[in-house]
Amino acid sequence: MTLAERYNAEARRLPPHMADDLVVDPKIDRATEIDEIVFRRSEFLGGMACAILAMIERKK
Repeated sequence: MTLAERYNAEARRLPPHMADDLVVDPKIDRATEIDEIVFRRSEFLGGMACAILAMIERKK
């Protein structure tokens, strides 16, 4: 499972009302790439992406 697949699953679970704005291409496997893509959409979403990625890292 790629990082983006795990990230997308958490983005859909945690703030489901914002999932469409947070999800990224499931083939991505780099946190920096996910953050850059989402941050370009908005700074607020980029911050949320960082938080989601941090939670995924803690689960390891």
